[in-house]
Amino acid sequence: MSVTPKARGRHHHGDLRRALLDAVAEIVQESGPEAVSLRECARRAGVSHSAATPHFGDKRGLMTAFATEQSQRLRAAMEAAVAALPAGASPAEQLAATGRGYMAFVRDNPAHFRLMFRTDLIDTADAAWAEASRRARDPLDAAMQALVPRAEDRARRARLALAWAGVHGFCTLRAEAPRSDLWHPAPRDAEVAKDLLALLVAACASEP
Repeated sequence: MSVTPKARGRHHHGDLRRALLDAVAEIVQESGPEAVSLRECARRAGVSHSAATPHFGDKRGLMTAFATEQSQRLRAAMEAAVAALPAGASPAEQLAATGRGYMAFVRDNPAHFRLMFRTDLIDTADAAWAEASRRARDPLDAAMQALVPRAEDRARRARLALAWAGVHGFCTLRAEAPRSDLWHPAPRDAEVAKDLLALLVAACASEP
């Protein structure tokens, strides 16, 4: 993702906010979240540090806004995977689709995904971040409700935790140990991802 610097003073409010968030995405991908600073993002956006400050306040505010946006994108990736299913897809197929959407988002945005869970770098008291983080799980919640509609709350929560932990853990391990013989070389990664989802769906579909 590239950000084209623009002349000082030519940004409108919305344009500058977008340019600063794009700069975060670029820096995180290049060097990791620790390299992000409001000053460097402003430089890449082609404005002064003082012009950038009113939008986010400080680095934590900037990182929080970026993490909020990534949570929204993660949710959209899962929703898109479910929407791509043929009409009449079963609840089990819908649950598997949420996992595929999650995996696809992480595969395409590994550095941005890791930042979403760096609560040491973001303001977890921020209302927009909290809402986006909670709603990122909506597609999974809906699929699980359809799969086990009669499950009690405790049983459903356990299944949600299993599904999320299984997919998230696989994505994290694959990113941290990309050459593990469990998923390397290709197409072994696609095979194990498919089989993992099948196992998770079967476990979640078992009688509460």
